[in-house]
Amino acid sequence: MRIKIKEINQYFFSTKVFVRITDLNYGNHLSNEKMLSFAQQARVDYLKSLGYGELTFAGKGIIMTDAAVVYKAEVHASDLLEIKLGIDDLSEYGFDFYYKISNHATGKVVANVKTGILCFDYTTQKIAKIPTVIAEILKKLP
Repeated sequence: MRIKIKEINQYFFSTKVFVRITDLNYGNHLSNEKMLSFAQQARVDYLKSLGYGELTFAGKGIIMTDAAVVYKAEVHASDLLEIKLGIDDLSEYGFDFYYKISNHATGKVVANVKTGILCFDYTTQKIAKIPTVIAEILKKLP
C-alpha cells in the first residue's frame, strides 16, 4: 500500500527554492532526500517570517517526529520550486506541517510532504507545550 498524505484546504505561506546540480542523483533528477531538505527550508523561512527559528520557538524548540513524502513528478537542475506551507492537526504539544511543492514555471505539483512537529525543550530533553504566543498565532491561521 502506498503512503497517502491528506489534502488540506489552506496554505498560508509560500517560498521558492532553486534546484542545484548538487541536488541531483545518478538518475539526473532530484535526489529523494532533498525534498525533505526543501521542506525544512520552507519551515525555516516561515518561522523566520514570524521572528522565530527551530531552536528559538518562543522559548522552546521544535523537533520533527515523522515525515512522509509522496513524489508526483521529476525535478531537474535549475527548476524553481514553489513550496506552499499549511498546518493541521494542532494539539497542545505540536502540529503537522503540510507542504505542496510545485514547479514554479509549469505549476505542476512535484511532491506533497507532511512533517509531524512537536515542541521540545532542549534543556530538559523533553517534549513541551506549544508556547502560548505561538498557539495564538497558529489558531488564527486559515
